[in-house]
Amino acid sequence: MNLAALKSPQYRLYLIGNVFGMNANWIMRLVIGWLAWDLTKSASFVGFVSFLNFSPALLGGPVFGVIVDKADLRKAMLLVQFTITALALVMLGVVAMGKTEPTFLAVYALIIGTAFTAYQPIRLSLGPRLVRPERVSSVVSLGALNFNISRLTGPAIAGTLIANYGVTFTMATVCALYVPFLLLLARLHPRPRNVQAEALPFWKSMHQGFKFVLSSRLILIAMIITGIFSLAIRAATEVLPIIADGIFERGAAGLGMLTAAAGVGAIVASIMQVMADPPVKGHIPRRALLATLLGSVLTLVLGFNDSWPVAVALIGGIGFTSTLVGINFQSTVQMQLDDDMRGRVMSLWMTVAVGGTALGALAVGVLIEYIGFTPALGGIGVVSIIIFAAFESKVWR
Repeated sequence: MNLAALKSPQYRLYLIGNVFGMNANWIMRLVIGWLAWDLTKSASFVGFVSFLNFSPALLGGPVFGVIVDKADLRKAMLLVQFTITALALVMLGVVAMGKTEPTFLAVYALIIGTAFTAYQPIRLSLGPRLVRPERVSSVVSLGALNFNISRLTGPAIAGTLIANYGVTFTMATVCALYVPFLLLLARLHPRPRNVQAEALPFWKSMHQGFKFVLSSRLILIAMIITGIFSLAIRAATEVLPIIADGIFERGAAGLGMLTAAAGVGAIVASIMQVMADPPVKGHIPRRALLATLLGSVLTLVLGFNDSWPVAVALIGGIGFTSTLVGINFQSTVQMQLDDDMRGRVMSLWMTVAVGGTALGALAVGVLIEYIGFTPALGGIGVVSIIIFAAFESKVWR
C-alpha cells in the first residue's frame, strides 16, 4: 500500500486538519449550488455560478503559481486560509439577514473562487514539502482519499443540514469547521525546497513554467487529457442541482444524495489507488486512460436515463472515474517535478483541470437549458468517447 507519507508527523497533522477544511469546502460548494438553483430555478444560472466559482483558475492559476514558488509557503497558506474563513463569515452574515440575491451570489462565487484558486498551488506544493521527495506519490494518493471522503461526508452533511435546519445553520457549521483547520495549519513547518527557484522577474518566471510544461511530452499529454475530461465529464457533476431538483424533483436532500454518491465512487477509486503499486515515474498508468472512456460511457447513459436510483449509481460511477483520472494524472505530473517548479507547473495543471470544469459547467448548464437534458449529456458522451479512444490509441500504440 502506498502509505509512506504517513511516516511524516507533519503530514499526519496536515491530513487531520484537512478533514475539517475539506468538509467545510464541500459544504460551502453545495450551499452555493443550492442557492443558485433555489433563487432562480434556472439551469443556465446554476452553470453560470459554477463557472464563476471556477473561472479564476483560468487566469489566476499561473499567477498564483509563480507567487507560491517565490513566497514563504507557510505564510502564504495561512494568509489565504484566513481569507477563505473571512469570506465564509460574510456569507453567513448575508444569509442570516435574508439578503441573498442572484447578483450577490454570482459576485460571491467569483470572489471565493479566486481565494480557492490562490490556495490550490499552495495545497499542491505543501503536501510534498511535508515529506521526503521520494514519497510524493503517496501524498497524492492519501490526499485524494482524504479529499474524496470529504466529498462524501461534506455534501451529506450539507444536504441534511439545509433540509432540516436551513442555509444559515449550514453556513455556521462551515465557519466552525474552519477554526481547527486554521489552528493545525499554524503548526506546520514545510521543509526547505530541495532546489531553489531561479531569481527571475515575475513574467520570465511564469514563462519558464510554461516552457517547462511544453518541453515535457508526458506532462503535456497529462494536461491535455485532464483538461478535456474536466470540460466534458467532470462538468456533469457541477450541475447536480439541475439533475436532483430540475430533472427528478428531489430537492436539497436529493442534491446531497447525488453529491454523496459521487463521493462514494471517488472514495472507492481512492482506496483502489492507495492499495495499488505506486505509479512508475515517466509513465501514464493505463487505468487512467481506461477511466476516461468509462466516464464518457456513463455520461452518455446518464443523458438517456429516467430512473432516480440509476441516476444515483451513474453519478457514483462518474465520481469513480473522475478520481482515477485526477489522481493518476496528478501523480504523473508531480513525480516529474523538483520543488523549484512545483508551484508553477501544478498551478497550470489546476488551471487546466479546474478551468476546464468551469467552462464545462457553463456549457452544460446552457445546453440543458436550450436543447434539453438528454441531447446535452448524450452528445457530450458520444463526442468524449471518440476523443478519448483516439488518445488511447495514440498514447499506447
